[in-house]
Amino acid sequence: MPIPYHKKAYKQDHETGAFLISVFLDTYEDVFDDWDPTPFKKRDIEDEFLDFLWDSAEDIPLKEDLLIVFRIDEKLRDEKKEAQIVHALKNHFEYMLSKSKRAFRKEQNESLLYFMLGISFFLVAYLNLIESTNLVGKILEDGLFVGAWVFMWESFSNLFIESKNLIYEQRLIKRFTHTPVAYKGIKKESST
Repeated sequence: MPIPYHKKAYKQDHETGAFLISVFLDTYEDVFDDWDPTPFKKRDIEDEFLDFLWDSAEDIPLKEDLLIVFRIDEKLRDEKKEAQIVHALKNHFEYMLSKSKRAFRKEQNESLLYFMLGISFFLVAYLNLIESTNLVGKILEDGLFVGAWVFMWESFSNLFIESKNLIYEQRLIKRFTHTPVAYKGIKKESST
């Protein structure tokens, strides 16, 4: 049986068995957006860094534990900045979770609206509430049936496809809110 990709690509912590997402930093500022002029502790997190974390987490099955390990030159270690990064990541993922939950509720509400519109269109068409003795009436009646099916499809699409994607997204984000962060000092070789 072939070895799963995540077991080849990611090391595991010897104590916990969690899969390591290793991030090598030149400075602590690498985690934050270069274009954000606010003070260090209030800066936005770099999108490319978040993409890296997200892609790594998708590589590793949800049932497996993660550990984010920042590796930085031992001489640059700063516990205050390390705590600020952990806090910034926690806040960011909590915000993402809140945003995803709002999107999920919106999808559910839109589903209900589309379903009600679809039922309404079907009722109007089936009950012959529109006089269909002329060409325009026939076209309108057929249009109601088509519109009803379109609304019903959108309802089911939102309910079963879009919502499923948002549920997966929320599971991944919740995973990050519970993922521990560690820092390891590394000895950089002098370039002489």
